[in-house]
Amino acid sequence: MTIGRRGGPGTRRRRERGLFSFVEVLLASLVLALSATATAYWVETVNSLSTDADEQTIAGSVLKIAEGVIGSKAFREKGTTTIGPESGETLATYDDIDDFHGLVSSPPFDGALQSQTPLAGWSTTVTVRGVDVMTGQASTTSPLRIVTVSVTRNGKEVAKTAWLRARSPFE
Repeated sequence: MTIGRRGGPGTRRRRERGLFSFVEVLLASLVLALSATATAYWVETVNSLSTDADEQTIAGSVLKIAEGVIGSKAFREKGTTTIGPESGETLATYDDIDDFHGLVSSPPFDGALQSQTPLAGWSTTVTVRGVDVMTGQASTTSPLRIVTVSVTRNGKEVAKTAWLRARSPFE
């Protein structure tokens, strides 16, 4: 028997296992803080991607509607070479593709040329340019038009498309 010794064998070891050292607490706190930061960054990134995908879907639909409406119109009115709406025409009475030149529709129009009020903050801008087939230079008398439609949300461009439209021999 040993005199002067407190406790039995393993007492010291039990006390050390039952308590965390200050360094262990600091390391655990650091790991927890880094994990929380990484998770918050990941959640923010996922939310941003979701918002971008939603905007792209809406903008794509707006572009398809504009393409369908504008593409269904005649190339130009007989006897005119001006690009843009004729005097007195409004969106509801546009009858050829060049009438849409310079149109800014906010909110965008639907297939019946009515404002899509649920899309407040969205805007559609249309430009129509005549292009000479041989030189690629601007020309109001050319049988070729480039139609460009841009869709923005709160001033930020979300989507843009352009297509060529040639005059039919029957127009």
